[in-house]
Amino acid sequence: MKWPFEDLGAMVDRMTPRERRLFGVLAALVAVFVVGAAWAGVAALFGSIREETEHGRKVLAELAELAPRYRELAETRRQIEEAIRNNKTSVRVAANEILKRMELSDPVPGATGDKLSDIVSFEGKTTDTPVDFGKKQPKKGAKGKAATGGIVEIEQNLEFRDVPVANLVAFLDSVEQSKDLLFVTKLDVARKFNDRSHVRAVITIATFQYQGEEASPAAPTSGEAP
Repeated sequence: MKWPFEDLGAMVDRMTPRERRLFGVLAALVAVFVVGAAWAGVAALFGSIREETEHGRKVLAELAELAPRYRELAETRRQIEEAIRNNKTSVRVAANEILKRMELSDPVPGATGDKLSDIVSFEGKTTDTPVDFGKKQPKKGAKGKAATGGIVEIEQNLEFRDVPVANLVAFLDSVEQSKDLLFVTKLDVARKFNDRSHVRAVITIATFQYQGEEASPAAPTSGEAP
């Protein structure tokens, strides 16, 4: 078997000294090019590895920085879920207890007493809506949709046909500061033309309760008596 190097050697032997010099220069240039290309490829490979390593370090540093905040949020969520599971509050009764502790700052025509509870009208029904946190919520009072977490939002409407503004603001603040799991979810207010210090208001107050893994929205149920 005849190797290519033998032909190459024979060809070099037939070259003149000048041709051999030119051939040597060309061979050297080819060798430099090959070595340079190989070095560039290796350098690019190691550069890519170095960049990925640096990126990994930055990600780990960011995760280490965010870890305490994540644990804090996870603990807050756990506490909220626990509070909801332990919540047995009747939104109507809780709202009425706050109203009964508040005295009217101004006389209100037709009031049966001097407490805020004497001028409120409860709708008489609550609206129960399953809640699946993190996903699109069903419409209020929608039927046939189960809440995967078993958590239900229970809402109660309160109507004030005539209430002093100061009392309304104090009531809203008391709801938000209440030890019970109560929230104001809707507020509709209109001033009275004959008395600018009084308003008409419809307020929606809500609480959250855990009603089992297969909780589903029932038809509006009657609230407890005040």
